[in-house]
Amino acid sequence: MKTMFYKYTIIAFTVTLAVFIGACDSTEPDDDGAGEQEFITRVVLTLVGGGDNVTAEASDPDGDGAGFEIDTLRLTAGVTYVGSVELADDINGEDVTEEVQAEDDAHQFFYTVGGGAAGRVTVTITDEDENGLPVGLDFMVEVSPGGPADGTLRVILSHFDDEPKNGVDQSDETDVDVTFPVRIE
Repeated sequence: MKTMFYKYTIIAFTVTLAVFIGACDSTEPDDDGAGEQEFITRVVLTLVGGGDNVTAEASDPDGDGAGFEIDTLRLTAGVTYVGSVELADDINGEDVTEEVQAEDDAHQFFYTVGGGAAGRVTVTITDEDENGLPVGLDFMVEVSPGGPADGTLRVILSHFDDEPKNGVDQSDETDVDVTFPVRIE
């Protein structure tokens, strides 16, 4: 009787262990193609509106992530701009924008306006992935009328590899996080 009890105990333990091991998360990238986080050395914002083309660039030429060289984004009060963002890995010669477009269901930009521009500048994402969730490669920037002001525009690209994208929350994985100085003229 004892032998049979031990036999069933060993079988139960083995089945439990097999289920537990099968349920563990793998450290391999997901099979959906999103893979690893992107390596980005340059972020370029291009805005068109009010007869102006405005470009601001954040560049990390050596790719060490220790600090971006960042242009000031100069905006005109009372103007609405159509914007886009381009991403590059200049060290490896890759157009990261294309990768983000191809994996749009695993990426989302978050734009946060701060400082004196916070009440004056509104950013609205205008592109979506195949699930109808925002991506942020294309956007609109509306600058309210008024006098000059200084502020910031923080640009974060979240990478959704280990958690599903819901269109509202940032992920725990960040491909890029840069803050552009903003000058409203």
